[in-house]
Amino acid sequence: MSRDKKTNWLRPLTLAALGFGAGAIFGGGKLVRVYDWQTEWTIDAPLSTVYKVLTTPEEQDKWWPSMRVYRVTPLADIPDGRTIEYRVQQAQSVARFVPPFKITGVTADIEKERRLRTVVSGDLVGVLETLLYSRPDGGTSIVYHWYVRVHNPVLNVLGFVFAPMFRTSHDHVMKEGEAGLKRYCAENVPVQPFPS
Repeated sequence: MSRDKKTNWLRPLTLAALGFGAGAIFGGGKLVRVYDWQTEWTIDAPLSTVYKVLTTPEEQDKWWPSMRVYRVTPLADIPDGRTIEYRVQQAQSVARFVPPFKITGVTADIEKERRLRTVVSGDLVGVLETLLYSRPDGGTSIVYHWYVRVHNPVLNVLGFVFAPMFRTSHDHVMKEGEAGLKRYCAENVPVQPFPS
């Protein structure tokens, strides 16, 4: 009988630990992995041209293959505003473990040729701020600021262990986008001589 009394605490303790673990994975506020990443691009094309390309998602698959546009829905009464559904293919180091992310971006907060603010939902949840600057040499600088978390609870927990791999994958996708946009602008935008 005394042995049963000593082990009676084990079952509640085990259940409490399992409950804590499930709560941490599925809804634990402090155990949510947040990614706050900034990427800068330098594009040798005028700001107006770069802005037009960035706000024409139907062309994006031609220059950014990892960010596949699945569906585009214009937002009524918001010029350049739209909802875009993407399938994001990760770098090979991550792609073997994680299927392509499905994300939906709603871009409704726009300052033409200056700023696009996109609310992201799906496998990633958060905000993407895209800032555009005209450079003195006539080119364009773009700053992408991602502030997101992974919605999938298992991937969220893995993010604590595999954060460097996730960062490498993000950097790979963004570098591919920059190289693709540079190439697309060079091939499709008429070159205009800059005044001397």
